[in-house]
Amino acid sequence: MADLFRTIATLGFFALIFPGFGFVVAHLAGPAKEPIVAAAHGKNLIDGRVTAVVDKQVVGALPGTPALDGLMAGLTYLVLDDAGPQVRAGCPGWLFITEEIAFQKGGDANLAARLKIAAKVRDVMKARGVEMLVMPVPDKISVSRDGSCGLPVSRQAQGRLAAWRAGTADLGLQQVDVITGFPADGYLRTDTHWNSAGARYAAEKLAAAITARLGPGSEKVEVTVGAPQPRIGDLMTLSGLNRSYTWSGPAPDMQGEVSSRIIRSGGLLDDVPPPSVVLIGTSFSLRSGFPDFLAAALSREVGQKSREGGAFAGAMLEILLNNPHVLDGTRLVVWELPVRTLTYPLTEAERRFLGDEK
Repeated sequence: MADLFRTIATLGFFALIFPGFGFVVAHLAGPAKEPIVAAAHGKNLIDGRVTAVVDKQVVGALPGTPALDGLMAGLTYLVLDDAGPQVRAGCPGWLFITEEIAFQKGGDANLAARLKIAAKVRDVMKARGVEMLVMPVPDKISVSRDGSCGLPVSRQAQGRLAAWRAGTADLGLQQVDVITGFPADGYLRTDTHWNSAGARYAAEKLAAAITARLGPGSEKVEVTVGAPQPRIGDLMTLSGLNRSYTWSGPAPDMQGEVSSRIIRSGGLLDDVPPPSVVLIGTSFSLRSGFPDFLAAALSREVGQKSREGGAFAGAMLEILLNNPHVLDGTRLVVWELPVRTLTYPLTEAERRFLGDEK
């Protein structure tokens, strides 16, 4: 009987290995052979680079298995508390982005360059007669420490905000401090962004600073918050846990959809002036009802010029370098920027804005 089992197991092994081997050989005989042939010479044969190229092509030949990938990601998270290289697992159900926590090579120099960008943006706005408020968005790890379960944070990351404040002290930038007093439960557990509570808090702090400069608005803005619904966070997607099973991965956050509408007193054909306040930022300015809460707290319409993946100044430089006319008629600009982006590598647009200054 034992011999029969061994025979069946052996036949099963060959039934799996030979088709897979044939699939890989067929792949390597096609266009995939070109990078291997190109690397197969001289020193590459000795230092292992050819082997690395072959390994990459073999992995590329394997068919995608989303279900299996999700299972493995969930098991790794459940057993090892590991959410992959781009995400760090905190307390059960909590995820944090690695970029916010880890040391970034060249980060201090990048922050210094961004201080020069901030000064130049200030000068451009002043020349256009536009007031500007800068609103740094706190790192999730800095305000949600109870959810981190002691995740180690690099010294560079811990000092990033203090370095920004010290560097901007003499720039004359008007900044809104939404970090002090930010609610500890103001971030989504499985996402890099704030939740509705955090968005509302930041919007009301910002609105108070804007109203102090422009005076109160005269429009009625009605905000509606829908029933809580499961929300798959971006950190679950980055870690592959969005495909995991409920018993292995963190539970999705629950959040209601936020919307708003301006109740105008004039007729439908009346001319509506352009918004006097324009919001230029990142996905934080687009998520969790932040622009809706801001408009309601201001009692005025807010122009939206933010964009996903805007990092430190992506949306701002897109406007200043390519479409400055969109600020015509604007009285005040809000520049929203996440603190974690201060040490990111400089983008091409940032270097161009600085005149390739490093």
